[in-house]
Amino acid sequence: MNRSTVLAVVSTAALFVAPLLAGAADNSVKIKLGAMNGSTESGTATLIPKGDKTVVVIDVANGTKDPQPAHFHLGTCEKYNPHHEYNLAGVVDGKSSTTLDATIDKLTGGDMVINVHKSATEVAIINSCAVVKP
Repeated sequence: MNRSTVLAVVSTAALFVAPLLAGAADNSVKIKLGAMNGSTESGTATLIPKGDKTVVVIDVANGTKDPQPAHFHLGTCEKYNPHHEYNLAGVVDGKSSTTLDATIDKLTGGDMVINVHKSATEVAIINSCAVVKP
């Protein structure tokens, strides 16, 4: 292929892909995680719809190098069901990304919170939390 043909193919592909990416970004939900129990771990959880799945990206300041459990729980930040509804990848250095088999509407449509726990051994202590609302 010559340079003009390659440029035309790339430009055409970009015209088709850009709206798809913009649509996903427009439908994402960003939730502010607040520090709790004397921690300094505040940040965001971003829920990105991917059809019947949702990518959950956690980004908190002052996270630890050891994995911190993170979950969706029913309830409030102050009083939640200890059984988690959805398990998230451990937060390491303040970052985590998980793809869940749940729609974004299911995650944002109930009375759920996202908790980042202090550690695997101190799971009863919540370092950051947010109510999941669109």
